[in-house]
Amino acid sequence: MVNYLIFFLTLEFLFYFSWVYFLRNEGLDDKRKKKYPPYISSILTNAMLLIALLILWQIYKLNLDFGLVLGIATIIAAFSWLLGSITKILLLKQESISYFFILIFIFCLRSFLYEPYQIPSSSMYPGLQVGDFVLVNKYAYGLRFPTAKKTFLKVGKPSRGDVAVFMPPHTICSVSALESRPDLGLLNLDESQVFINRFNRLQKNRCTTLGIKYVKRIMGVPFDEIELKGYSLFINGTEVPNEVLSVNGVESLVQETINKQIFVTKRVGESLNQKFKWVIPEGHYLALGDNRDNSLDSRAWGYFSEKRLVGRADYIWLHWSEVLPSFNRNRSIH
Repeated sequence: MVNYLIFFLTLEFLFYFSWVYFLRNEGLDDKRKKKYPPYISSILTNAMLLIALLILWQIYKLNLDFGLVLGIATIIAAFSWLLGSITKILLLKQESISYFFILIFIFCLRSFLYEPYQIPSSSMYPGLQVGDFVLVNKYAYGLRFPTAKKTFLKVGKPSRGDVAVFMPPHTICSVSALESRPDLGLLNLDESQVFINRFNRLQKNRCTTLGIKYVKRIMGVPFDEIELKGYSLFINGTEVPNEVLSVNGVESLVQETINKQIFVTKRVGESLNQKFKWVIPEGHYLALGDNRDNSLDSRAWGYFSEKRLVGRADYIWLHWSEVLPSFNRNRSIH
């Protein structure tokens, strides 16, 4: 699939420079101008648009960082603007200016205010469902430069109960198990070896260069003592209040309350015998899915680092079913 992306990018640049050459030719006087059919410009423009759509499709399939893609597109628009000014091709300059300002606006909006994110799995069911599109608040936990790990303006920190979007350590190929569990040295030899083996296996199957975004609910913040006994969750020695809302066979919906945030979790009984105990290290967070028996979360891969935060999921703005989009699930996220 990467080869297809490279192929389409190469074609796009070939058509782009052919289009620039054609515009340059049209600006020459009659003595120097080479004669081309008048429909060449239209063919080149439509070809560039079609290939651009194919490139966007490949970017989506490869799960690349769209913020980085927007940044590159903005730089290309600025280059075209400069090229149009140097070559005195008025149409190229005018087109590039309009694209540049549109792209820089979208880039800043997405990088520093809100970023759209599509829910890819049922791990946060019933609150978030496959096909939901959510707005991720990029300034809730502080502003950072796109693709950078350092925060340049601290605004707030994640709280227990927040639904956060982040990069889990096992999805980034260059990250070691130690970032996921800085407290590995406090575990006994068997426990640490089991975790390392599981982490390496997950990383081998799921990692990419830039990482993959996950959405989960934050259950533990730095220095918290968290204990999970089956479905009973204890935070600093106090059990999280829960109330069974409905039971349908083995499936049950249970309301939990953390920091006055009320949300619903789903259980099917598979995790009844699980036992976990964590003391969250500084700069790290513990995250669980609301669909407790169908979620790849901190129970499997450990903690995620503060520098891997993307933002807080605030609002469902669209739901796209198998056929048509709808707005019947629009609501704030708790």
